[in-house]
Amino acid sequence: MATFRVLVPSSLPAAATWRRVLDLRAHDRLIPLTHVTGGMVAADQLGAGSRFVARTGLGPVGFDDPMVVEEVRPPAGQEPGLARIRKEGKVIHGWIELRVLPGGTGSVVDWRQEIRVSGVPRALGWLTAGVGRAAYGMALRRLLAHD
Repeated sequence: MATFRVLVPSSLPAAATWRRVLDLRAHDRLIPLTHVTGGMVAADQLGAGSRFVARTGLGPVGFDDPMVVEEVRPPAGQEPGLARIRKEGKVIHGWIELRVLPGGTGSVVDWRQEIRVSGVPRALGWLTAGVGRAAYGMALRRLLAHD
């Protein structure tokens, strides 16, 4: 098990940042080696109970990462947005807590995640956290940069 946090500033207002980060159609286009199936929708179509699967791999080699949205509350005015997502896969388990906080002329993405990878010993949690932090940080920056 590994827990990590990624903070990514955005020049976009909180509502626009929220839409970009949770647009599952963009995940499919912008996150390397990832294809979203079942539930590839825009942010405003996600709700508690929504399910989707992110397939990570290259050709026939890869794994499915099924997820369930437990809570979703878009930002409103100065109130931050909040999404909680549970990972239910055979390979990847854990949870994501996403907050989008308004601030100044932009916003901040606060991504917290607990991840367990089947077959990876607890003693290597530091490595899992480091890889997760780097990969999710890159993915979030790509999602925020696209038009």
